[in-house]
Amino acid sequence: MLMVKIDKVDWELNDITFAEKRKLHMLNSLCFSGNNPNGLDQEKYYEMLEETRKLAGYGEGTEKESKLAELTMVKVDTVLQSFLMEYLGLNKSKK
Repeated sequence: MLMVKIDKVDWELNDITFAEKRKLHMLNSLCFSGNNPNGLDQEKYYEMLEETRKLAGYGEGTEKESKLAELTMVKVDTVLQSFLMEYLGLNKSKK
């Protein structure tokens, strides 16, 4: 179990395998591929965040999902992005 502090709130994340980390990395990369003039494929971005949510243990029907449900949708996106960065080793606090 990983612990991540985001805006003074502690979040528990499931440990994930190397293969799952690689999958998240691939999904993240796919968000920025293609011919989108804005540079970001929004549909792929949200698919990646949802996969991150499930792997972290906050998927639909889980006990931890209610903690996310208390937040605004914009804040949920921010938290999930922080989860992703933690999994990919990009968390600023770890450097």
